[in-house]
Amino acid sequence: MKIVNVGYNYRHPADFCINRPYGSGDYILLVLKTDAFFVLNGKKHIAPPNSVVLFKKGTPQMYGALSKEYANDWIHFDIDDEEKTEMQKLDIPFDTILPVNSTYTLSKFIKNIFCEKYSQNLYKEDSMNLYFNLILNKLSEMLKSPILEKEKPYYEVFCRLRNEIHLTPQDNWSIDKICQKLNLSRSYIQHLYKSFFGVSIREEVVYSRMEYASFLLSSTDFTIYNISYMCGYSNDVHFMRLFKKIKGTTPSEYRTSSKIVQKELENSKFQNPFCL
Repeated sequence: MKIVNVGYNYRHPADFCINRPYGSGDYILLVLKTDAFFVLNGKKHIAPPNSVVLFKKGTPQMYGALSKEYANDWIHFDIDDEEKTEMQKLDIPFDTILPVNSTYTLSKFIKNIFCEKYSQNLYKEDSMNLYFNLILNKLSEMLKSPILEKEKPYYEVFCRLRNEIHLTPQDNWSIDKICQKLNLSRSYIQHLYKSFFGVSIREEVVYSRMEYASFLLSSTDFTIYNISYMCGYSNDVHFMRLFKKIKGTTPSEYRTSSKIVQKELENSKFQNPFCL
């Protein structure tokens, strides 16, 4: 297996569109974080956030932003015949929009591949392949994980709730507020959320706030105090502790390292045709 290129948490404006009539020359795994449109077999489809698309080599690719910002993770990769056979055993459909309960784990592994790709680590190729195989295994598990019949009517409602949390993580997402919004008991809401997405509501809120903070740290010059407030925290010390616990680095260190990575990535775009 060869990881050709990888992108983590890429964001594009509302007019973003990819159109490759003959494919990209390799396979692509896309993990969607926002709504998007796809043209598959000549028909336009709408893909919700937390969807995955696995393009086969040679498949025409046309997709992009639906109405607002487009964000995704992606991996361009190539495989030989033996690896192709192994992938078929996982029963992951190609050229299909695949909604999953949560893309958190997939994104985490893609971020690790991204870090390895632009590192000087001695065994980075082996590490990237291990992470990628984990992604495929986890994706296969997610697609085969059944939702109980009695819980199905709530799934779409909770997907919308999850999308709202990620769109406005700075809001007060208390359990009581959500109970009033959905007219369900605290325990049942917490049970359903964990069942659908594999994380608690509190974990989801904290994770989405840290992702928003990461975006602000890497793309703006706001102070860390201001960013903590913009992410819903009145205490910047508490914010910094949470950020380091989840991201493994302080906000200041993250801002410095992200600027270095962005500079390296910008330079690589002029050398590699598979940057989108």
